[in-house]
Amino acid sequence: MTLDLATVKPTLAGPKLPHDRVGMSEMKSDWHKCLTAKVGPKGFGLKESETHNSGKFKFEDKTYTLNHGDIIIAAITSCTNTSNPMVMLAAGMVAKRAVELGLSIKPYIKTSLSPGSKVVITYLKESGYLKYL
Repeated sequence: MTLDLATVKPTLAGPKLPHDRVGMSEMKSDWHKCLTAKVGPKGFGLKESETHNSGKFKFEDKTYTLNHGDIIIAAITSCTNTSNPMVMLAAGMVAKRAVELGLSIKPYIKTSLSPGSKVVITYLKESGYLKYL
């Protein structure tokens, strides 16, 4: 088997199903199409006039605004993956780079890390990646 790395393109999952694969360069337009598409695996059924709606809420005495597409959930699931040092260190490196590029977690977002092995926390701490995850 031969793989030309020049043909590999970054992709994201969703917006509803984790196995949906959308090219990074198409994600914004795909997301906007999904907002108004018929309710289903790739549609939310909004009217065009509803696509720019936002909602305000209070958390710890501060007001926040939530817009369509603001929440992204990233997960590594299964004990096999969360016990695998290569996978978890790679996740730490990706998380570190995302933070360096400006990604931040809003105070109202709950985060958790539940690795499949207690030693995972040890090597993530020692590598300096735990704080990014």
